[in-house]
Amino acid sequence: MYTYERKRSDYGKQCRFHNHGPTVLINMMPDPSLEKDWIQRNPVDKTTNETNKWSEHDANTIRVKYVDHGIAHMEGGWPVDVHLDDPEQVSRYRRKTEKDKLYLQSVKKMSLLTEHFIKQNNSIDIFQPYFTDPKCQEFQTLVPSYQIVAIIVDPCVPNRPIQNISWSLEHGSMIAASFADLRYQMTDLNNSPNSYVFDLETFTSPHFTIESQYPITRIEFHHRDGQLLAGGLMNGQVALWDMRTSSTNVSICDIRNGHSDPVLSLKWIQSKTNSEFLTGSSDGQIMWWDTRNLTEPTDTVLLDLLKSDVDDTQEWTQWGRSHGVTCIDYHFSIPIRFMIGTSSGHVFDGNRKGKTVSEKIPSSYKSNYGPIYSVRRNPAFLKNFLTIGDWQANIWAEETKESQIMWTKNYDMRLTDGQWSNSKASVFYTSRADGFMDCWDVLQQQTKPILSIKVSDNRLNCISCHEDGALIAIGDECGKARVIEMNDWFVTPGPYDRARLTAMFERETRREKFIEAKIRENKTKMNSKLPNKVDNFNEKAELLIKESEREITEVVDRMCHNSLNEMTEYDITEEFKSEE
Repeated sequence: MYTYERKRSDYGKQCRFHNHGPTVLINMMPDPSLEKDWIQRNPVDKTTNETNKWSEHDANTIRVKYVDHGIAHMEGGWPVDVHLDDPEQVSRYRRKTEKDKLYLQSVKKMSLLTEHFIKQNNSIDIFQPYFTDPKCQEFQTLVPSYQIVAIIVDPCVPNRPIQNISWSLEHGSMIAASFADLRYQMTDLNNSPNSYVFDLETFTSPHFTIESQYPITRIEFHHRDGQLLAGGLMNGQVALWDMRTSSTNVSICDIRNGHSDPVLSLKWIQSKTNSEFLTGSSDGQIMWWDTRNLTEPTDTVLLDLLKSDVDDTQEWTQWGRSHGVTCIDYHFSIPIRFMIGTSSGHVFDGNRKGKTVSEKIPSSYKSNYGPIYSVRRNPAFLKNFLTIGDWQANIWAEETKESQIMWTKNYDMRLTDGQWSNSKASVFYTSRADGFMDCWDVLQQQTKPILSIKVSDNRLNCISCHEDGALIAIGDECGKARVIEMNDWFVTPGPYDRARLTAMFERETRREKFIEAKIRENKTKMNSKLPNKVDNFNEKAELLIKESEREITEVVDRMCHNSLNEMTEYDITEEFKSEE
């Protein structure tokens, strides 16, 4: 033990005090004549210190000794009649012991004690999500909310509408925006045809300028190389830019080999060389391109479904029968499949491996009455896709081609674009012509959106969701793009969301299949002969309509109120585990 010692002589002599009366040394009386010589000092800065302060402190900590000990664990406690070399006897004895109540109680007590010592020995990770229990997740995000992260403005004057926005998969903070005015004869020739790449960290000025001779209607980052961009021009050409070389295009196709109308859709596709993409235009053509040689397309399909192998009709007739392409969707997990949205309201399911038009377009869906502005596959459920057109958003299944399985309400304003969330499969976003963005979650409610955001006072043209699902970029008609960050409500899925969404899609698909079957059956009944007592055609039709409505209502009620309510949380959990 350490003892603090000091000599007595270090403290000085001992002070001895005595009682003594006051003694006047000098008495100075005030002199008023000295007042005129007084000058007040301003400012006054004075420091007073009695004496230097010193402190000394010593402490000795307790030394900790560490000793390593080895533990020899041997399996013991087995009865004499159980041979450890016989696995059948061991497993039989274990099953018998695990059913004993004393065994369960002892394991429970030991597990609590073991967990206590394990937590003492483990260090705390500040980045670990400790509240993973579903009951705790309800309190993490009470209400859906959002936050505007950045506002990107067209640097050119006057401002041009934003046609599409593309996120870079390699650099998550970089987006490319294409600026072009597609209104008929409203384009000002004095406006700049360039587009730009912005970085969210310094979004006040463009990070890279994409120079072009004609306005760029579509621009897309390469899915592997974040420095390559492919774009479609207003005159129908396609071009390739490399941010590592210069602002001008690396290669561009010949104008006679491109589209005859502006390019309205462009998607990179999966290939061995990762150098191919496809484009679509309102001229009714879909073209496949290879960046190694952009002079002409590698393949072309004209969306004329009436064309046959021996069709000798004139070319202008085939062009008149074709469907104009407004949007294309492609998913890398299905490399030979793609979906096409047309100006006539049809959605075509495409297959690149087909040789004829009927093989390349095997099926079609009559989705809307007007043009389709967006068609998107669900990232988790590839058989279900979303279509945006007219005043409604529809969710389809590939098995039901007659009608959609789910749909939104009819808006007063037109919908312009829509996209699924990349992180939560039940969430999708729609943009409207009045400047609002609606956030939908089909697991929460189907009658109205979860959240409506007033993004701009002008028409919203496009919407693009980041790969992580939290950031959303929206472009409007006046050349402004707003990047919005959504909270956990729209990003983090629940533990049973996948199982519930699977059950919902399957239920609605079965319902639509049943309705389609009943409609076909009623059409067959209409063509067959009815009893002679019903002679009037109108009475026959009314009778069949009432009968079909009654049968459909009974089956749908039975499916909704009996089969669905029988699914408990345990069933949903088991289904979710089986999917994993």
